[in-house]
Amino acid sequence: MTDFEKKFFGHEAIYEELFEQGKIDEAWEKLFDTAKIFDDSKESESMYYLYLDDILKYSGETKKYDMIKTCERGRQEHPVCGDRGSFMTGTMFFNMLLNIGLLVLLATLLTNMASVRKLFRGENSTIAQKMALAVIFGAISIVSTYTGTKTGGAIVNTRVIGVLTAGIMGGPFVGMMTALIAGAHRFLFDIGGFTAASCAVSTLVEGVLGSLVYKKYKAGEMDSIDLFFLTAEAEILQMVIILMISKPLGAAMELVGKIAVPMIVMNSVGMVLFFKTFDMVYMREDSLFAERMRLSMGIADKSLVYLRKGFGKRENMEAVTDIIFGEIPCQAVIITDEKEVLAVSSLIDDSRFRREKFLEHLTGPAKGMKAECIWEEDLDEEIRPLFHSLVTVTGPVMTGDEKIGSLSIVVKKRRRVERSIGDFLEELAKMFSTQLGVYNVEYQKKLRKKAEFKALQSQVNPHFLYNALNTISCICDEDAGKASDLILTLASYYRQTLENDQYMLDIDTEINHVRTYLEIEKARFEEKLRVEINVEEGLSCQVPSFILQPIVENAVRYGNSADGVRRVEISAKRVQSGPGEELVRIGVRDHGKGFEPEEAERILTGNKTGSVGLKNVNERLKSTYGKRYGLEIRNTDDGADVSFCIPYQAES
Repeated sequence: MTDFEKKFFGHEAIYEELFEQGKIDEAWEKLFDTAKIFDDSKESESMYYLYLDDILKYSGETKKYDMIKTCERGRQEHPVCGDRGSFMTGTMFFNMLLNIGLLVLLATLLTNMASVRKLFRGENSTIAQKMALAVIFGAISIVSTYTGTKTGGAIVNTRVIGVLTAGIMGGPFVGMMTALIAGAHRFLFDIGGFTAASCAVSTLVEGVLGSLVYKKYKAGEMDSIDLFFLTAEAEILQMVIILMISKPLGAAMELVGKIAVPMIVMNSVGMVLFFKTFDMVYMREDSLFAERMRLSMGIADKSLVYLRKGFGKRENMEAVTDIIFGEIPCQAVIITDEKEVLAVSSLIDDSRFRREKFLEHLTGPAKGMKAECIWEEDLDEEIRPLFHSLVTVTGPVMTGDEKIGSLSIVVKKRRRVERSIGDFLEELAKMFSTQLGVYNVEYQKKLRKKAEFKALQSQVNPHFLYNALNTISCICDEDAGKASDLILTLASYYRQTLENDQYMLDIDTEINHVRTYLEIEKARFEEKLRVEINVEEGLSCQVPSFILQPIVENAVRYGNSADGVRRVEISAKRVQSGPGEELVRIGVRDHGKGFEPEEAERILTGNKTGSVGLKNVNERLKSTYGKRYGLEIRNTDDGADVSFCIPYQAES
C-alpha cells in the first residue's frame, strides 16, 4: 500500500467514525483536510470522486459550494450537474437493469416449483401458507436491497417490486407482512445512512398500495399499464417520504434529484416484466393442462365404445390399452381389476407385469383419485431387477366410492416425468370412472326394464285364461273345429307372451299380439264385441312389449255401451309435435261409461289403489321415454279415450 493510500484510508476511517459519534464539526474539518489532500495529489482520481461524493452528501445545501471551492479540481470537474453526475445516472440505470434481470430469474425459478405455485394459486390459504408467501417475497425484497447501488447515503434498488407484488398477488396479510420484513431489514440490518428511516416507511406504504389493488387484480381488471403506473406512484411516494423525513433537507433534495428518474422508470418497467414472468409460467402450465385434457379426452372418446360394454371383459380392455399405448410414449400400459391383470400393451416382455408380487401394488386400496408412483425401490427384491430404471404410475378406476380396478403406465425413470404422467393419468382415470359410472346407470336401467318386463309377463291376467278355457269348453260341444282353432290361438298367444324376451318390439308385432288376444275375446262375446284397428300405412316404430295389452283389456272389460255391445277402436298414426319433432300417437277408445275423475288421477299419479295395469303402462312409458311422456286419459261424449305418444322411430 502506498503512502497516499495509507493516508487516504486513514482519513476515511476517521471522518466516518466522527460522523457516527455525532461530532459534526470535527468531521467537517477532517473532510476539508481530505479534500485538500486530493487537490495536492494526482495519484487517484477515482478515490477523489468517491470522497467528493461523500463531502457533498454530508455538507448540506448551505455548505455545498464552499466545499467545492475548497477543492479546485472538484469545482472544475465535478460540479453538481457535471460529467460525473451523468456517469453516475447511467451506472444506476445499468445496475437496476441487472437487478430486474435477477428478479425475473428468481420469479422463473419460484414458479417452476410445484409447492410455490400451489401457494400462489391458493384461494383459501391458511395463515401458515400466507406466512410462507410473505417470507418468500420478503426474501426477494431483501435480495433487491443487497444488490442495489449505494449512492449518497441511500440504496438505488428494486425492493418495491417484491413488496408490491406480495400485496397484489397475496392480499393484505401477505403484503403487509412482506413490507414489515423488508422495511425492518432496511432499517435495522442494512446500511444506516440518512435515508434508513424514510426507506423503511416507504416500504410499508408500498405494502399498503399493493394490498389495496388485490381484489382488482384477482378480478382480472389490471393490465401491464396499470402495473406500470402503480409502481411509478409508489416510487414517487417514496421520493416524497425521503424529502419529508431525511435530514438534512439539502442532502435529501440532492439525493432525490439523482435517483428519482432511474428508480421510477426502471422499477415500473421491472414490475411489468416481473409479472409477465409469472403470467408466462402460468400460461405454460395452463397450456400443458389443456394438452393433457385434450389427450385424455381423445383417448376417452376412442375408448368409449369398449368401456360401454363394461369393465372387465379382456378383449375390450385390450383394445383400450392399445389405444392408450398408441397415444403416449411409454414402456407399457396396464389395466387390472381387483384380482388380476386384464390387459397389457407393452414394448417389453409383459410377463413381468403379471407377477403376483407386482400386482399387489396395483390392486391395493385407493387413496382418493390421486395417481401413485411405484418405484423400483418399492418392489420386493425378487422382482426388483425386472423393473430396473422403470417407474410405474398407477391410478384407480372407480365407480362411486368403490375401486374396481386400476390404470397404470410404465415409463423410463427420468427427472420429473412421473409427475407429468401422474397428472395425465389422474385425468384419464377420472374420465374412465365417469364413463363406467354412466354405463352402470344405463346397465341398471336396462336390468330394471327387463325385470319389469318379466314381472309383466308373470302377471298376465289369469282371469283371461280361465274365461278363455271356459269359452273353449262351451264351444267344444257345438263346434269342435272352432274350439280347436281357439285352442291353437290361445296357445299362440301364450307362446308370444312367454317366449318373448325383448323389451322393445316393432309396432306391427305388438298390434298382432293384441289381435290374437281379441280373437279369443270375440269367441267369448261373439257379436257383442266389435273391434276396429286403424294403423297408418307404412308406420314403423318400436314400442315397449305388452304396452297395448292392458289398455285394450281394460277397454274390453269396461267398454260395455247402453245397447250391450262392446266397441273397441285402436289407432296408431304420426303427428307433428313441433318444428322437427314427429311423434306416433297410439290410442284405444271404448263406448262405456268412462273413468271417474278420481280413478284417472290415481292411475296417472301412480296411486296404489288405481288400475294396476294402466298404472304400469304409464310408469313404463315415462321410464322409457322420459317424464314428458305417459298416458293421456279423457272421457268422451260416449265413452273413454286412453292414448299415449312416443317419438317416431324410437329405439331401445
